Amino acid sequence: MTVPGDSAFVVLHVEDDEELAAGLARLLRAAGFQALTATDAGSALARIAQGGAPDVLIMDVNLPGELDGADVAQEVCHALGHVVPTIFLSGQLSDVGLPWLPGAPLLFVAKPVDAEVLVKAVESFAALGRFIRAHAHH
Repeated sequence: MTVPGDSAFVVLHVEDDEELAAGLARLLRAAGFQALTATDAGSALARIAQGGAPDVLIMDVNLPGELDGADVAQEVCHALGHVVPTIFLSGQLSDVGLPWLPGAPLLFVAKPVDAEVLVKAVESFAALGRFIRAHAHH
């Protein structure tokens, strides 16, 4: 028997723009998701180390520092030991190189993001992510 609220899908969103991150976190929580926010690879990995195993990742493609969103997603999947469905957000989708995440379902969404589209994508990707995680250790 699961505790109510315990089964909410967990979304890890990596975004360096605090205002955008806060807005998306509000949107996700309003839709019933548990939203974790990180600004870069280090804080994303710290979130996971604290026990937050995400069902889905939302990555800003262009992050400050050496690692871009695809690199951070790869680090996160590596740390978890299984792939996590990943939604990439970018203002310049034409510039986005395909990340090397073998077996991970990927979705690219252009900014500005349509809230309803994103919520639907998160719902289906999170369900898929939970399924992948359940079967990862068998």
